Amino acid sequence: RFLDISALAMEGGPPQIPFSLGFRSQALSLKLVSSETQGKFIRPGKFKTILQTLNKPGRSLKKDRSPVFQEDIGETTSLIYSPFYIHENRLFDGILNTSIQAILPGDLSDNILGNIDMTDQNLCRPEKETIFVSGICPDCGWNLEGQFNSLVLVCRNCQTLWRTRGNKLGKIKYSSGKPKQPDDVMVPFWKITADISPLAMKTYADLVRMGNLPKAIQPEWENQALCFWAPAFKLQPKIFLRLTTRFAIAQPNPPLEKKIRKNSLLPITLPPGEAIQSIKITLASIMRPLKDHLPDLSKATVVPGETRLVFLPFEPRHHEYFNPDLNIAINKNILALSGNL
Repeated sequence: RFLDISALAMEGGPPQIPFSLGFRSQALSLKLVSSETQGKFIRPGKFKTILQTLNKPGRSLKKDRSPVFQEDIGETTSLIYSPFYIHENRLFDGILNTSIQAILPGDLSDNILGNIDMTDQNLCRPEKETIFVSGICPDCGWNLEGQFNSLVLVCRNCQTLWRTRGNKLGKIKYSSGKPKQPDDVMVPFWKITADISPLAMKTYADLVRMGNLPKAIQPEWENQALCFWAPAFKLQPKIFLRLTTRFAIAQPNPPLEKKIRKNSLLPITLPPGEAIQSIKITLASIMRPLKDHLPDLSKATVVPGETRLVFLPFEPRHHEYFNPDLNIAINKNILALSGNL
C-alpha cells in the first residue's frame, strides 16, 4: 500500500502547531523556495531524530493482523515549510488565517517562538543551502542526459552512466539489451545477486523447490545462480510485486551489451538499495506453502552481491510497453500515475 506521512521537523515549537500536515501536502499546490520567497525559515531538525518520533503512524493494526515483516520501498523525503505569522501578539495559521496561540509580549520582543530562538543561528535560507552537482561527464566532459526525476545520468559520448554519491558523481555498472526497432523504449531494471541466510536459496533449483513451482528441475539449474530483478522505477505496490515475482520465476537471460543506443530511456527513479529491499517480499510471494517458510524468511538477512542496471527493450504500443521475449507489458497510464509516488 501507499503511505504519505508528514512530521513536524523541529523540536520545542508551540504545542498548538500540528505535528502533521495531514492532507495539506497532497491537496495544496507546493512551490519551490527561491530567493524571492519572503519570510523567515526555521532550520529543520535532523531527519533521523524526527523519524524516530513518527512511531509508525497509520500502521496500528490489531495484534492478530500485524505483519510478520514489512519493507518500505521507494521512499521520498521532502522538506515542506508551512506558513505561520504573528499578528497582534497572536500566532496565526498562514493557510487558514486562524489564530492558534497568544504570544506573550516578552516572547515577541526576545525573538522567541515557543522554545525556538528566532535568531540567525536557527534560521536558514533553503535555496542557498541546496547543493548542486555538475551535469558534466567526469570521464570525457560531455553533457550528461537525464530527466528531472532520474537518479542516473547518461553520457552517450563515452557510453557511461553516473549517479550522485554525496557531492560527486560515481560510475555505475550497466548492461543493455539490443533493441529491435529504433523506436523501442529501453526500460531499466536492477539485476541483483544476494546471499539470503539462513535460507538455502542460492540457485534457481532452490527457488523452484522452495516455491513448489510446477517445473521439472533440470540438472543445469543446480548450478545456475539465482538472480532477482526489480524495476528501477517506481510503480504501484501490486504491480511492482507482480513484476519482481515474474522475473524471479522466469530468470531471464537475454543477450546483453555494454552500449547505449539512441533509443529513449525510461528514467531511473528507484535506487538500488530500495530494490534490494524487495527481495524478501518477492520470495514471500513465491514460497509455498508460505506458512512453513515465513518464520525463517522473516529472520533472514539479505546480503547483496552484484547489483547491475539492465535496460531491456520494450515495444511502444498504444496503451502499453511490451516485451515479446518476456511476454510482459507495462501500462503507460500506470507509469504516468506512478510519477507521483
